[in-house]
Amino acid sequence: MGSSRLICSFIGVLIALRESPRCSAASSIDVPLRGAAVQSSTYAGWSAGQAIDGSCSPDGKDSCSHTGEMDNPWWRLQLDGVYRVSVIEITNRNIARDRLDGVEIHIGNSLVNNGNDNPRCAIIHDVPDGLTQTVHCWGMEGMYVNFYKPFNTTYLMLCEVKVYGELAPPPPSISTPGVGMNVTLVGKRLCWSDALFYCRDYHWDLLTLRGPVEQEIVDHLVARAPFPLTSHLWVGLRRSILGSSWFWMSGDPMDFTQWDEASQEPSPCGGVSSTERSTWRQRFCGEHLNFICFTGPTGGKKERFFSTTRVKPTCKN
Repeated sequence: MGSSRLICSFIGVLIALRESPRCSAASSIDVPLRGAAVQSSTYAGWSAGQAIDGSCSPDGKDSCSHTGEMDNPWWRLQLDGVYRVSVIEITNRNIARDRLDGVEIHIGNSLVNNGNDNPRCAIIHDVPDGLTQTVHCWGMEGMYVNFYKPFNTTYLMLCEVKVYGELAPPPPSISTPGVGMNVTLVGKRLCWSDALFYCRDYHWDLLTLRGPVEQEIVDHLVARAPFPLTSHLWVGLRRSILGSSWFWMSGDPMDFTQWDEASQEPSPCGGVSSTERSTWRQRFCGEHLNFICFTGPTGGKKERFFSTTRVKPTCKN
């Protein structure tokens, strides 16, 4: 595999057999398992986590993931960071070739449609019974690896799968201490909802500006950014869906505003200007902009306001 290293080895069962399965032993590669698994539904206690337990029992019942029969079932692995995935190996079970036929592998960082809208690496076809198919993903980046079966009234079962790759370098960023927090301007460009989840995964939340002191910190941070910036930068500004009031995603009160009232187009997302100091503006939520995160709860707060769902953000990567 060259310099690539094993990210995760997980084992499941495609079908119960009367003879011993021919699964390769995960223990032959001495690498700790990483990541967490979820699936669209669970049949008879065959949980998603059983597909990453590293075992391959003869009947598979105690080491397999298995969804219930449903439309478009899926299984998702969340890795412990963003990786460049080079190769995925899929091992089939005996007499189970058609169980994998048509299953799609998706890799990315978005949870739109439960991660199934991320870029597709491959579609699996005709894995020989009991043998292994190698899929090359050529360095596709992501922290989510999805197995998605886009068919009606079916189920998804997984055999042994190994994912190889290496950690992706972090995007450029610049940080500065704030008032009881650390403020980070991220060079990556995402839509508003994905920027929110990025900050919550790697920092604390999209930035909250509670007063002129914090606004001034942001202005100075933007002025010395070592990478090109979009015209506006996402912060944690959100407008109520059924009203005109704005709020901070962190839950802090909206006691301070710097709205640019000229030519404002109604939009539920807000950002700060990177060219005009101390200016906020409504922006279309699907725009891919740089964004500002902060680390650490402010004012002793230990909880954040959360949007209603993470699996249905407003836009794609």
